[in-house]
Amino acid sequence: MIKRITVVFLALLLVLPLCSCNFIKQNGKPDAHEALIKEAGELAEAAALQYEAGLTFQSEYVYGLAQAEISSLRLCIDNVLWLKGEGKSKAEVTGDAPYNSFDVIVGAGMGSDAPFYFEGVLYKMQGEDEKAEECYKKAGYNPLHKDRDFYYLKKLSVDELYEIKKKARELEDRIHAAYTPRTALLTDTASGAEFSAAYHLAMAEENADNAELAAQCALNALLVGPSSPALYSGAALYAVKAGLTELAVEIINDGLFLAPDDASINYTAALMFSASGDNAKAKAFLDTAKVTATGDLLARVNALSEQTGG
Repeated sequence: MIKRITVVFLALLLVLPLCSCNFIKQNGKPDAHEALIKEAGELAEAAALQYEAGLTFQSEYVYGLAQAEISSLRLCIDNVLWLKGEGKSKAEVTGDAPYNSFDVIVGAGMGSDAPFYFEGVLYKMQGEDEKAEECYKKAGYNPLHKDRDFYYLKKLSVDELYEIKKKARELEDRIHAAYTPRTALLTDTASGAEFSAAYHLAMAEENADNAELAAQCALNALLVGPSSPALYSGAALYAVKAGLTELAVEIINDGLFLAPDDASINYTAALMFSASGDNAKAKAFLDTAKVTATGDLLARVNALSEQTGG
């Protein structure tokens, strides 16, 4: 138990300072890319520790932040190289990189503002100020948004850009090998609200008649807010409705590991065991839920307790 707590604590220590990093300049030369590469690498290390500690959904969230940052930088550089005349097409410059559009990157790392920011930089470089401002506005919606300045990439030589791209691509590939996103962008273009669990839950309600789509919306919500116990119970219930039993079990198990005494998670676990006919296990979870449940949740806990012979 002590070893597990230590690993979790180290993972949190690695993540917390990263949300307020300030890019710096050395000898007057912009090096925001070096700071971003370092930050993305540290995020990936923190995500790996969280995964080892059993915090699967928190790990995926942090991996998504790392992936979005490094992939956005690399894709921005690819586009700058294209603007400088490299390659017969943008696709040729991008090559076999894992992500080839900013919307796809949003889908992989919904918690990050980086895809919106870097797309805005590219519009700014091409004199499309209105489109740039729209992208910057979307980036600014995100509470993790921080001031960035990567416009200098336009002034770098082709050789300098390829040097940065090489470093970024190496890290991008390492993260991609470790992280398979379970988030999914369900709109034609990214809105800028993808970081918000409330946004995804609203989409789940709007698509309630499509169980699989609603379940994906609820999973998106969980994966952008993995510290909120209520999102675990909600995502599990949507998964059950969609017939995704294994996913529902994984969600509840992870929720119980994160917040073992949470009333909503214990109530949902009891529902699942009750549905499978295991009233004894359902009762155990209901007993835990009764300790902190209030209001409507307590009423539902008591009702299920009566049904299961509690």
